[in-house]
Amino acid sequence: MDTPRYALVSGLHAVALCKDVDGLYAEPAPAARVVHELRGCEPRGELARAVSEAVVEGAARLGDSLHVRTPDGDAWLFTGVRVLGARGDVVTVESDGDPRRSYAGALAVPCGNLVRVSPPDPPELTHTDVVFLGCSPRGALRDALAAGAEGFEPVRYQVLHRTGTVAAEADAGRVTAWDTSATYHGLVDLTVAFPRTGLIPPQRRAVWDLFFGDDGPTEPGTWRRFTGADREEWLDQAARRSYGAPETPAGATYELDGTDVVDVDAFLCALGEAVYGPGRVFESGASRVIGAVLTGCTLVWHHADIARACLGVPPLTGRLPETFQEIVERLRSAGVRVVLA
Repeated sequence: MDTPRYALVSGLHAVALCKDVDGLYAEPAPAARVVHELRGCEPRGELARAVSEAVVEGAARLGDSLHVRTPDGDAWLFTGVRVLGARGDVVTVESDGDPRRSYAGALAVPCGNLVRVSPPDPPELTHTDVVFLGCSPRGALRDALAAGAEGFEPVRYQVLHRTGTVAAEADAGRVTAWDTSATYHGLVDLTVAFPRTGLIPPQRRAVWDLFFGDDGPTEPGTWRRFTGADREEWLDQAARRSYGAPETPAGATYELDGTDVVDVDAFLCALGEAVYGPGRVFESGASRVIGAVLTGCTLVWHHADIARACLGVPPLTGRLPETFQEIVERLRSAGVRVVLA
């Protein structure tokens, strides 16, 4: 089988290699809000504050995350949490879906039990059929097909580079059907009950397609096609591709096109391209690390006035980004000659 694009994985082993997929790339559904009771709970810190506020106001937003530990030692992470109320040692919270395993340990709030109050949504609302095309089953899945089983246990999917390395991986769902492929001779198509919240925005596929081949992007400025999370994914794929990039020669001069450098991600994309060529970036985005790599070199930053006006603008949430002045000063302190043009 030549160059599969996807793999289905059960446990530690790939159980199918597939040429294509239908239905994976679509706008994901927002996570359903779910209500849980935290029973036998000992509110502390921010949770105690939110409980007090909810008693008075009827509800209180807690924050992006709540870690809870049960007596069996397991810890659980709730996200997008709102406290709806409390009675005795029972705290009622609403969150983005069911909790997932956490490794917060002692930082988690101790509770006796977690009970989901919201009824389960019907599968037709939470899942959709995604068909992996032109698959070559192996291992346990091949045995299940041969035995005529009606389905197969939940699997994970991997998006593969041409070299077989993994570009992305996440839960897929239970394999519910299979049939002889109408497109790929001698192979099968596998239908998976896929969570709607896990669907992939179509632009993400465009990023992965750029990096699928051995050479990756060869055209300058491909990062400009993407914004937000898709540009972050472009950066991540470019960083993987840039592993082991050659050292920069002492005294070299690099021309940075700052036309679209309006945030730190754009700066990292443009700088990586200026130094290493299209589709490559520095493995670390920290300015001190970049400065150490470029020590003794000259960086001519064209249209620097754009970055001066835009970099360091506070985001709505999260950590403050580096300002233009901080980046320039850190590069210069590392021995980089920065020329603003």
